[in-house]
Amino acid sequence: MALRRSSGDSLKVIGFICIFTVLIHVVNIFFRGQLNDFGVLPRHFSHFIGIIFYPFLHGSIAHLVSNLVSFCILGFLVSSFGLARFMGVFLVSWIGSGIGVWLFGRMNYHIGMSGIVYGLWAYLLVYAIMYRSVKSIAIALIVMFFYGSMVWGFIPNHSWVSYESHLFGALAGAVTGYILARKDKRRETVS
Repeated sequence: MALRRSSGDSLKVIGFICIFTVLIHVVNIFFRGQLNDFGVLPRHFSHFIGIIFYPFLHGSIAHLVSNLVSFCILGFLVSSFGLARFMGVFLVSWIGSGIGVWLFGRMNYHIGMSGIVYGLWAYLLVYAIMYRSVKSIAIALIVMFFYGSMVWGFIPNHSWVSYESHLFGALAGAVTGYILARKDKRRETVS
């Protein structure tokens, strides 16, 4: 019963984030993409606030759908460890990728949820390597089967793709996976 309720709560939170992102995109279409100026513009203090807005801004419907589908799937897999775990990984990936891009990114506007998507992806993989439970390894195998090609997102192939968001989101997610796996192992040893 508690597990079902937790899954239901996680689905509501993930659904809310998706609906909010779609609404922002609709408003951005109405304003002819002008909201993209609220993305992250590296090393410009006037655009530091873009760290808050950038994940909810997308350049096209294809960009939006691609990010939201991956976000829903990976977010749901992370939320199988609990809503609090999902929220923690989500927030660390969001802030970590935003700050990393602001400090080290190319001088372009960076928008989109891919930094968070990469954070969720890296969290699941690193957590499984460190924690080594049947559940975490099974989830990591599923993730690698369907999302293994995400590794190519670290290569700067296209000027319009923020590989920096991918890199710093993945770093944030990987560090979170490492820390939380160690914490969970310690707690398991004590009990």
